[in-house]
Amino acid sequence: MNRPGELFSYDGRTFLRGEVPGGDNRGRPYTIAQPLAGRYEVLRFFASGGAGLLLEGRDLRTGSRVLIKSVLRYDVVPFARYADRDGFSNQLRAPRKALEVERRILVLLRNAGCNAVPHPNDFVFDSNPLLRGPYPTEDGSEWTFDDRPAVDAEPYLVMEAVVGRPLEEVLAELPGHRLTEERALAIVRQAAAVLRLLHEPRQLRPGMTWRLIYQDLKPANLLLSEHDRVTVLDLGGCQLTNLVTGQKLLHGVCTPAYCPPECEQPYALLTAAADVYTVGTTLFHLLTGRSPLEFLPAGLPLQQARAVRLDLGLLKEVCRPATRRFIEGCLAPDPAARYADMATVERALEELLAS
Repeated sequence: MNRPGELFSYDGRTFLRGEVPGGDNRGRPYTIAQPLAGRYEVLRFFASGGAGLLLEGRDLRTGSRVLIKSVLRYDVVPFARYADRDGFSNQLRAPRKALEVERRILVLLRNAGCNAVPHPNDFVFDSNPLLRGPYPTEDGSEWTFDDRPAVDAEPYLVMEAVVGRPLEEVLAELPGHRLTEERALAIVRQAAAVLRLLHEPRQLRPGMTWRLIYQDLKPANLLLSEHDRVTVLDLGGCQLTNLVTGQKLLHGVCTPAYCPPECEQPYALLTAAADVYTVGTTLFHLLTGRSPLEFLPAGLPLQQARAVRLDLGLLKEVCRPATRRFIEGCLAPDPAARYADMATVERALEELLAS
């Protein structure tokens, strides 16, 4: 198997330098120790979405395959331009914290009996030479981020390897880039079951009760294996709220066009209704073969949360009226007008599959 890049030496160690081969992050560079933390050998690129990177690797101690997740993109360039070392360092904190939280989320879901998310095997730290730069500055010179402890503290979430392909890739190879109605409903029903578990409040200690909202359901975040078994990926983008205090601990991330209107308000506390909406946009994509991204205004930054008005008339030729009404109920602009919660969504999907 070919390595996903070229090897180079840094500080007496071997590293891999590669680029994301496709998708929204196409061409974006990454570096990773080879082997990572002295234990995990990187074998190939697996997937990339949002600010994350997934690589397939091998555990050199056990010989088993693993998935290695890291932060691909930090918003540090504006601070490097003015050699703002403190501002640069501050931009590293939230994405790294989100990766740590993702590990805890996976543990919570697996302990709750959910096998439709990857098993978290390990959480390690290693050096990321790419962070050092150099970066172009405002005065035309170059600046290097020289905080060695920060460069050496890049976190990596190591998970069990999951056999399968992103649903987005599967769609690209199908006629019309779409699924049959029954298949689409069955796949989304599995994702809804994961979201139902995710939404359950969890008291970690007195005064701290977590509420999680996924907010980023889309084909790229669903892995499809044999017999259409679904694995939900990229739980690091969840909005995390402390229900006791009403404090938003992590804003999380969402994808424009798939996200509901309330995601456009950066300080809004999302509810389960936000994920109900993404069930609707995802089903629309699976049934029509039209990505909601196609309905975005031209020139909108891919990182900017933005809801769109989908052409629901496209559903008339690809699904039954009952399924169309279900999708319309998910996509109500007012969160209070959508299905009450993910358990209700799951029951509605089961009824559609049984009818």
